[in-house]
Amino acid sequence: MTASPVQQAKLMITFAHIAAQGSISGAAAQLRLDKGAVSRQLRALEALLDTRLMHRSTRRLVLTEAGALVYERAQRVLQELEQTQADALSLRSQPRGVLTVSASVAFGKRHVVPLLPAFLQQYPEVELQLCLLDRHVDPVEEGVDVLLRLCDTPPDPLVAQRLCTIDYAVVASPGLAEGQGVATPADLRARPCLFYGFKSRSALWRFTQGAATQEVPVATRVSVNSSEAVRDLAVQGLGFALLPRFAVEDDLKAGRLIHVLGDHQAHGNLGSSLYALHLPGAHKSPKVRSFVDLVRERWSGDTPDWRTAAD
Repeated sequence: MTASPVQQAKLMITFAHIAAQGSISGAAAQLRLDKGAVSRQLRALEALLDTRLMHRSTRRLVLTEAGALVYERAQRVLQELEQTQADALSLRSQPRGVLTVSASVAFGKRHVVPLLPAFLQQYPEVELQLCLLDRHVDPVEEGVDVLLRLCDTPPDPLVAQRLCTIDYAVVASPGLAEGQGVATPADLRARPCLFYGFKSRSALWRFTQGAATQEVPVATRVSVNSSEAVRDLAVQGLGFALLPRFAVEDDLKAGRLIHVLGDHQAHGNLGSSLYALHLPGAHKSPKVRSFVDLVRERWSGDTPDWRTAAD
């Protein structure tokens, strides 16, 4: 006789109950099966192993030598199953296990990393893996639980929780801002500009003031596919840069950069909102839910204070 591993495990679990109860009827009551089904499973296991596992007496079933050995192994199977059920229930009741979070490099370094010590202290049974990448991430292929992303429209079929609005600013070093003043967006046409991108020499920067919208073509000698590098070049005085406020708020506060055209609303191309994204059903996991709750609390509202993100 042959049986699949699943069938073998089922037969051994039934046998463990029979041995523990000492009778077919006792095991049947515990398993909520009829006595005939339990008896057939015992015979099937004996046929599978080609050995007698129990001696039948008028009052009780008694294990044979082989039966005692099989009972010991069957108990292990039953204990492993019970432990697996307990572990699965535990994962659903409190944050624990490995949590994988993805964010862009600049945002992750500046604003996600500072949150981790408090989160890990609050949830000591969570092991966190932070993946910082400036590219599209597939949560299924790459095993990511939570993605923190700047975008205008969240991608399907991910569940999206909007955290806050992302504001942008045109910034420059004090020396450049004072030496080559910018009074209107149109002035940027004749100014050295920096922007996020690769193999790009020109771009349109969009501004709004009240109901009016203005698009200004700007040119650059330097384009970089890293917002951090654009910020660094701006601090060094190489050009005016259009960057999200979260990337430059500390520099503005410290005076390393100056906000120009403050009476206009600048619009960047990295995304208008910050979202926490995860796969459907992932919110049932306490580790995912606790992390999303943390970032929602930290960055909720339309004007989060990025200057205090690392405090």
